[in-house]
Amino acid sequence: MSADALPFTMDILLEQCGGSTAVGAAVLDEFLNQVPADTQEMEENITSGNLLQVSKAGHRLKGTAGVLGAAALHKLCFAIELAGKEGKEAEVNEVYPQLKAEAQRCVDAVPTALAKLSG
Repeated sequence: MSADALPFTMDILLEQCGGSTAVGAAVLDEFLNQVPADTQEMEENITSGNLLQVSKAGHRLKGTAGVLGAAALHKLCFAIELAGKEGKEAEVNEVYPQLKAEAQRCVDAVPTALAKLSG
């Protein structure tokens, strides 16, 4: 994956991290831990119908997506956060697969981003 194809913006990540590549790397590492936890939480709460918890997990992930400059993921997280908060089950069910796929695309790009930070 080329740096041009990253689903997040390295300049935004570094700006959010005060220009520190070490902090940027730590944020990326945390993101790798956060995505599976948040997507699993969303999935479990979608299944159980607890849309407020889906909204909260979407909100959490949206914050990290913003730090990464992951615009597509941020937009999907905002959509699921709002739909969950408003109790729109059909919309949550529509957005979640897209969110999960975009989150995975971001996770898959982390090794390339880490290499860019270290080199």
